[in-house]
Amino acid sequence: MFDRDEVKDFDGIIREALENEIHVGWSNPCFEIWLYAYFGEMPNIQDSVSCCSRFSGRFEKETGHPYGKNDAEIYRRLTNAGDFELAYQIAESKCSRTEKEGKKPSQACPACTVHRLVKEIKDKTGV
Repeated sequence: MFDRDEVKDFDGIIREALENEIHVGWSNPCFEIWLYAYFGEMPNIQDSVSCCSRFSGRFEKETGHPYGKNDAEIYRRLTNAGDFELAYQIAESKCSRTEKEGKKPSQACPACTVHRLVKEIKDKTGV
């Protein structure tokens, strides 16, 4: 699992993982773009600093709590205020469109594959 951020050869890492049958979760520009989808949108933000900053404000508005990456309650806060099914649909739509257009992950912004991993975890754990 990794973000585009400043990762060198982002597309190459993903391509090599897939060639070796390793499922990789990625997000572009950053992980917070996936979390944004819980609140019904995945806005067109091209850089991770802006994305994190804007998401932080949105998270606090929606949950009443400041956003912190290390918040032990983040998942509970996110799912109480947001909607996983809607988030999944938004993320899958962005990802599928990118794949159909033949775009590389580095060109797919905003987009991610994190939702697929989260769904698999939810399906296997029943959470």
